[in-house]
Amino acid sequence: MKIKIVEANRRAINITLGEINGKAVSHTAHDKHIFELAELMEMRLEKYGIAKKDRSGARASGMSGGDVPNAYKYSRIVNTYTIERKSSEWFLVDAQQDEVWGNASKDRLSLTVAQRDIAVSKFTAQFLVQQVVELAVAA
Repeated sequence: MKIKIVEANRRAINITLGEINGKAVSHTAHDKHIFELAELMEMRLEKYGIAKKDRSGARASGMSGGDVPNAYKYSRIVNTYTIERKSSEWFLVDAQQDEVWGNASKDRLSLTVAQRDIAVSKFTAQFLVQQVVELAVAA
């Protein structure tokens, strides 16, 4: 599966998710979830200081369903989905039906090694590290 996450493909994403979900509706994903994840991850890449030309290869995963009260004692049908950043857009590369107890997993961003290095260098450029001064101990 590889569907570009753009307005023109919103219907195709919904059809794909509908085929995966069958009759399940309540806690499953819709196109809105996929678009929100792509937008959120694009903002995170921006926040980490990764230039648009270096964003290709980043992946993100999400799970529909959200949080439920602790007293909720039933399993639920949800979707897990993965998106990947290509040269200029995000693509839906995987979506599955899953059964969970309790809360859904939080969204996760996975960077390439080069992207991690860029993010770490941008972060560490914001501060200096003080020299350790050893004190003479009087005997």
